[in-house]
Amino acid sequence: MSEKITSKILSGVEREGLVLPTKMLFENEFIGSCKLKNSKLSDPIFDQCDLEDCEFEKTDFSGSRFFNKTTLIKCTFKNVDFQTSGLNDSEFESCMFTKCNFREASLKGCRLSNCTFIQCKIIDNSFNAKKIANIKFTGKLQEIYFISDQPNTPLLVDFELCKLEYVTFQNCNLENIIPPADPQHIFFKDVSARAQKALALLSSEPDNQVNKILKRRLQKLTAQRGAVFNIESLEDYEGLEFTTRFISLLQGS
Repeated sequence: MSEKITSKILSGVEREGLVLPTKMLFENEFIGSCKLKNSKLSDPIFDQCDLEDCEFEKTDFSGSRFFNKTTLIKCTFKNVDFQTSGLNDSEFESCMFTKCNFREASLKGCRLSNCTFIQCKIIDNSFNAKKIANIKFTGKLQEIYFISDQPNTPLLVDFELCKLEYVTFQNCNLENIIPPADPQHIFFKDVSARAQKALALLSSEPDNQVNKILKRRLQKLTAQRGAVFNIESLEDYEGLEFTTRFISLLQGS
């Protein structure tokens, strides 16, 4: 492991094209007002550090590791590469990410509060609903899981300018989200009551294959607080017949 660079090297520094030695260790350090552009951090390791009011643009954070609740406050990241980074043991507060790459990064364990993600590449990843609050996403989220180990965990997320493709919510209360404004999405805040009414309607119909699947899906929704569906994704996964009937039943039409 490379010898540690003291925080004096990065705090208050404005540099373009900085290249750090591989796996540089920053341990129990405060790094403030650092501005890096077109820089390569080379798999850095941050252990119990505090980064505040820092700006990173077109900087390579790929392979980075954050340990012992490393905290980042009021930092901005623009076109930053976080690919394969381990961010689970970190806390981001009032940070902004613009067009950043989070492919294969570990996000499930990190805490996020008052953060904004603008057109970032976030694909096939997970967020812990208990560890995120007042988060805003714009752009596309693909194959993302919002998960909690406790039923009906409130999810405080703004999806208004977001497209959700195969996004799953497990044990999440969606009543207070801001749903996507895109017309291909549909949001049911009172989905539990709607699902119960739909099941009552289906009880008098023949028990064919489609109705059996509908009943199973609706039964799961009876214990859920809020639901958002991407109609296009639902049709692609379940088929047009199921999707049309499913949404119709929830709409009460």
